[in-house]
Amino acid sequence: METTRILWSGLTGRTGFEAVKAAQDMADADIAMGLSRRDMSDIIDINGEKFEGVNWAKYETGMFGLYGLVELTKQAEIDVIVDFSHTDVFDKVLELAIRTNKPLISGTSGLSNRQMASLYDAANRIPIFRGDNFRFKVKKFIDEAVKLAMTTPGNLTLYENFYKGKSLPSETSKVIQRRIIEATGENIRVSSSATLGRMNLVCDWRIGDLHCRTAGFDELAHDVLEIAKVMTKKPVKEGELYDLDELWDDLVSWAF
Repeated sequence: METTRILWSGLTGRTGFEAVKAAQDMADADIAMGLSRRDMSDIIDINGEKFEGVNWAKYETGMFGLYGLVELTKQAEIDVIVDFSHTDVFDKVLELAIRTNKPLISGTSGLSNRQMASLYDAANRIPIFRGDNFRFKVKKFIDEAVKLAMTTPGNLTLYENFYKGKSLPSETSKVIQRRIIEATGENIRVSSSATLGRMNLVCDWRIGDLHCRTAGFDELAHDVLEIAKVMTKKPVKEGELYDLDELWDDLVSWAF
C-alpha cells in the first residue's frame, strides 16, 4: 500500500493535533514534517500528544536555500503540503509548495485578495485544493439541500446554530444559498444563531427534514488527510482550484 507523506503547516494547531492522531490510525498516511512558530526540537509532546517521527522546522528559520526547508523536504520525502496556519506565513508556504513542486491543500482562512490571486496563479504550476468546505458530511448535506429545494414548492428556511463567537451567517449557508439560486432561481431564508458551548465547537444545520451536525476537529482532520491522498494523483488545473465537488467521485467510496 502506497503511503502519502505530508508536510503539515500549522501542525501544533487544533486541526493539526487531530491530524497527528488520525494519521497514526491510517496505514497509508504519514505526517512526515511539521511547520511551527516554535522551536520543536526539544519538545517530546504537546498537551499530551506525542509527535514521534515528525521532522520540524520554523517558519522564519531557513525557509529556503541550500540548507533551508526545500532541502529538508527532500530528506523527509514529502508528497503533499497541507496548510492550516496563518495569513502572515501563507506566502512562504505557497512558495515552498511551488519550489518543491508539491500539491497544496490550502485551509488557512482570511486570505487577502492578493494572496488569493497568488494562489490562483500558482495553480498554473501545481495542483491546489481550496474549497468552501472541507468536511464530507457537510458536502453531502449541501447536495441534499439543493435536491430538496428543487423538489419542494414554496420557500425553505435554513436554520443554523453554532458555538458562541462564531461569525454569522456561516460560509456554509452562503454556499447553500448560492447553489440553490443556481439550481432553482429562488433564494432560501437563513436563520442563524450562536447559542452552543465552545467546548466541542459544534456546528448544526437544519432544512426541512435534513440535518447535519459537526463537532470538534477530528472529522475535519480525517477528511483533510483523505483529500491529501487524492491530491497527490491530480494534475495541474491551469489556474483553477480543486474543491470537494471535483474530488467527490474519488472520495465518496471511502466517505459513505
